[in-house]
Amino acid sequence: MTPEPLRHHDPSTGIAVFLRSLLAVGVSIVLLGAVLGLTRDGRLPLGTVPPGSLLAGLQRLEPAALATLGVLALLATPPSALVWLAINFARERDRRFAAISAGLFTLVCLGLLAAFLAGAGEGTESLRPPTGWMEVGVFFAAAAASALGVQVGLGGAAFLVPMLSGFFGVPMKLAIAAGAVSVVVNSLAGSSTYLRDRIPNIRLGLVLEMTTLVGAIIGGLLVVQVAPAALRAIFAMVLIGLAVRVMTRAHGGEVVREGDDPLGVRGAYHDGATGEEVVYLPQRLHMGAAAGFVGGVLSGLLGLAGGVIKMPVMHSIMRMPLKAAAATSVFMGGITVSASAYIYYVHGIIDLAIAIPAVLGIQVGSRAGARMARRLSGAALERVFALVLMGLATLLVLQLFGIGPAPAS
Repeated sequence: MTPEPLRHHDPSTGIAVFLRSLLAVGVSIVLLGAVLGLTRDGRLPLGTVPPGSLLAGLQRLEPAALATLGVLALLATPPSALVWLAINFARERDRRFAAISAGLFTLVCLGLLAAFLAGAGEGTESLRPPTGWMEVGVFFAAAAASALGVQVGLGGAAFLVPMLSGFFGVPMKLAIAAGAVSVVVNSLAGSSTYLRDRIPNIRLGLVLEMTTLVGAIIGGLLVVQVAPAALRAIFAMVLIGLAVRVMTRAHGGEVVREGDDPLGVRGAYHDGATGEEVVYLPQRLHMGAAAGFVGGVLSGLLGLAGGVIKMPVMHSIMRMPLKAAAATSVFMGGITVSASAYIYYVHGIIDLAIAIPAVLGIQVGSRAGARMARRLSGAALERVFALVLMGLATLLVLQLFGIGPAPAS
C-alpha cells in the first residue's frame, strides 16, 4: 500500500535561508572582532565583555566587544528561528505549531532571565593568552569535530570539549562553554544544509524541544556550581557510554509508514544515496520527550547538543530512519544549547580566544560533514566514531589522575 502523502506545509526551504543569513551575519561580526584584535593588539580578544559594558565597548569599537556581539548574534539565531517559525505557521493557519514555536521562544527567554536572577559572575577559571599555534590547532580540531558530529547527529561538542581539555589544556568549564558556542554554529550550518534537502523533521523537533529546553536550562544553571573535576568525570562517563552503545546497539526497528498522526509529525525526505522517497511516522513520542529532558540536562551541564541521548532514541525507539534522526537532532541542537549558552555568557565562562577559532573551524567542518553524510554509509563511520569517543574519554580519565596537559590557567 502506498504511504499516505504528507498534507502539511513544509517550511524547510524558508528556514534554511533564514538560518544561513543570520549565521553569515554573526560569523562576519566575530571575524571583524578577531581581525581588529590581531591588528591592534597582535592577538585574538580574550574573555567576553559583560552585558553592562558591552554597549560602551561597541561605541569604542573594542575588538572584544565586537567579537562578543558576534557570539551573542549567533546564540540569538536559534531563538530568532523560533519566532520565524511561529509567524510562518500562523500564516499557514497551523495554530498548534505556531503556539509550540512561540512557547519554546518564551522558554529560552525564561532561561536567560533565570541566569540574570542567579547573578552574573566573572568566571572561576581563566586561560592565559594562547599561542598562535594553539589557536590554529583549535580551528582544525573544531573543523574535524563538527564534520564528524554533524554526520552522526551530534553537535560536535562531544568531540571538541575533550580535545580542548585533553590536548590543549583548556580549563573544563571554558572548554564546555566553547563547545556550546560551537554546537550552535554547527547546528546552524549543518541543519541549513540538511533543511535544503528537506531531511529534518521540523515539527517533531519542536515537539521534543518542549522538554529538552527545560532540561537545558536546569543543566546550564547547575554547571556554574559543579566542580571542574566532576564535570570531567561526568563527560568521560557519557563518552564511554555512547561509545559502548554505538558498538553494541541494536539497529532501529522497521520504519512505520502508516497510522494515526494526531500531532502531525509524519516525515518524508528524498534519500540521495538510494534515490528513494522515504516516508515515516515516528513512534513512542512520550519516550522521545522523556529522553529529550535527559538530553537537555546533559546539554546544559556539558555543553552538548543533547544528541547523545536524542539521536539514538529517535532511531532505535521512535523508529525513525537514521538520516532523518541525525538531521533532526542537528536541527534541534542549536535551539537546545542557545538557552544554556546564554547562561555561560552571563557567568563569564566563554573565552573568545578559544571560541573564535572554534566558530570559524565549525563553519568549515559542519558544511563538509553534512554534504558527506548524503553519500557515506553509516557502518564504517560508526566504528570510527566509537574509537574516537573511547580515545577522548581516556584522555579525560587520565587528566583526572593528573596525567596529560594541565589546564592552562
